[in-house]
Amino acid sequence: MSPKLYLVLVLLALGAYLFWLTREQLAAMQTKKKGIAYGKAVMAAVETHYVELKDKSVLLVEDKGYQVVDDSKWKAELDKFITMVVRPKVEGFIRTRADQAVFHQFATTMLLQLLDGDVFPRQFPVEEYAAGAIQSAGEAEKLLIPARWLFSIVFVAVAVYTAIHQGWLGGLLMLVAGLVFNPLTHQKMVQKAPWYDRYNLGIWAILGIVLLANISYFQHAQAVYDESQALLAEQQKQRAIEQQRVAEQRRVDTEQKRLAVEAQAANEFAAKRLEVLENLSRAIQEERFSDAKAILDKYSAVSDSDLVALNGEYELKKEAFDAKEAAAKAERKRQENYTARIRDYAIDEYTSAQYPKLTAKYRSRLTEIKNFRRTAAERVIDSGKCDYVENVQLSDESTLRSLKFFIDCANENRIYLTEAELKSGAEVRTQAENSWDEGEAIVACRDMTKRSATIPSSVNFHSFTGTSATTAKTTGNVQVLLNFDAKNVFGTEIGYTARCIFEPRKQGSIEIFLRE
Repeated sequence: MSPKLYLVLVLLALGAYLFWLTREQLAAMQTKKKGIAYGKAVMAAVETHYVELKDKSVLLVEDKGYQVVDDSKWKAELDKFITMVVRPKVEGFIRTRADQAVFHQFATTMLLQLLDGDVFPRQFPVEEYAAGAIQSAGEAEKLLIPARWLFSIVFVAVAVYTAIHQGWLGGLLMLVAGLVFNPLTHQKMVQKAPWYDRYNLGIWAILGIVLLANISYFQHAQAVYDESQALLAEQQKQRAIEQQRVAEQRRVDTEQKRLAVEAQAANEFAAKRLEVLENLSRAIQEERFSDAKAILDKYSAVSDSDLVALNGEYELKKEAFDAKEAAAKAERKRQENYTARIRDYAIDEYTSAQYPKLTAKYRSRLTEIKNFRRTAAERVIDSGKCDYVENVQLSDESTLRSLKFFIDCANENRIYLTEAELKSGAEVRTQAENSWDEGEAIVACRDMTKRSATIPSSVNFHSFTGTSATTAKTTGNVQVLLNFDAKNVFGTEIGYTARCIFEPRKQGSIEIFLRE
C-alpha cells in the first residue's frame, strides 16, 4: 500500500476521533441555534398579535362554575396560531416528527409566558430562555450516524482496492474496519457489550491492527520495489552502453564510406580533369549554379589549384546573382505596393482641354511634372506617413524653375514636396508636423494684434475665456481667435476679435473685426 493511502487512513481515523470527542458540543450548538430561531419566531409573532391573543385568552376560556374551567377553545386557538403564524418562520428547522413535537411544546410554553403579563415584555431574554428550553438528548448520537456511514463506505472501498493491488490480508483487515464503523454493526455491538461504546475501544483496536499489518506489508513491498528499480537502472545502463557502441560503429562506417567516396572522386577527377574543369567553367558562365554546385560537391575533397579558382569564381558569381535576384524581388514588391496604395485617379494627366492655363505655363516641363508626381507619390508611401495616395497635384506656389507638389492621403495627411526635395531625397514631413506650435502662434497673434491697433497700449486681451487655438489635421494651419478690448482715436473702448491664420513654414495673417 502506498504512503499516500496510509496518510489518508490516518487522517480519516483522526477526523473520526475528533468528531466523536466534540459530538456533544456540536449537538448542544445545533440545539441552541434551533431554540433561538424558535424563540425569535414566537417573539415576533406574539408582538404582532399581542392584543388579539390577549383578548382571546380571556374570551375563549369558559367558567363552568364550581371551579370548573373549560379552556379547550383557547388551546385550539393556540395550536392554530402556532401552526399558521409561527411555524412558517422556522420551517427549515423542522424535519422530523420529533422536531415538530419539540417545536410545538417550546412555542406553546413561551407563548403562554409572554401572555402572562398585562403588556408585551419587550426586554424578554430570548437567547437565555431558548438555551435551556430544548433538551438535546439523543442529538449527539444522531450526528454520529452520517459520519459512521461515511467512514464505513470509505474503508470498504479501500478494502476492495487493497485486495486487488496489495493482497488479501490488508483487504480483509480494511473490510473488518469498515464493518466496525458501520452504524448497524456498532448498534449491535453496543447492545451486546456496553463497554464497547464507552471509549470506542473496538474501533481503535481494529485500526491499530490494520495499520501495523499493512506497515509490515508495505516495508516488504518497498524492498521489492527498490530491488526492481535497481535492476531496471542496471538494464538502462547496459542499454545506454550498447547504444553508444552502435553509434560509434555507425560513425566509423560512415567515415570509411566517406573516405572511399572521396578516393573514388579523386581518381575520377584525375582521369577526366580537363573535362570536369571545362564543364564546371561552362556551368558557372551560363549561371547554371545547381549544376556547378553538384560538380563542386562531388570533387570537394580534391586538391587542385584550378578547381579552387573556379570555386572562388562560383562563389562570387552566385553571390552577385543572389543579390540581383533579391533586388529584383524587392523592386517587384515595391511596385506592387505602389500599385495597391496609389489610387488610379491620384495622378490624372494634365491635358490642355482640362488645364489650359497650367499646360500653357509649364508646356516645356509637362513630362518632368508627370514623372515628379509619380516620384512624389512613391516617396510618401515609402515614408510610412501616407496609407493611400488620393491626390498628387502641382501647387500654385510652383514656378517654371522651381516646381512644388502637394499630396493628399486617405488618412487625412497632406504633404508638400519641392522639386529640389524630390531630387535630394530630403525627409518627408506632413503639414501637421510642420505646423506652428499653438502656444507660439498665440504669442505671435498677440504681437500682430498690438501692431494693428490704433492705440497699442490700450489693448486688453481676454486671456482666459476669449483665447483659443486650433490646428487643422490636413493643411496644418493653426487658427487663433483672440477677444480683446482697445480704444479708438476718440478714446472709446470697443470690443474686437482678432483671427490669425498661420500656415506651416509661413508667416501668419491677421483679420480684426468688431466683437458681437
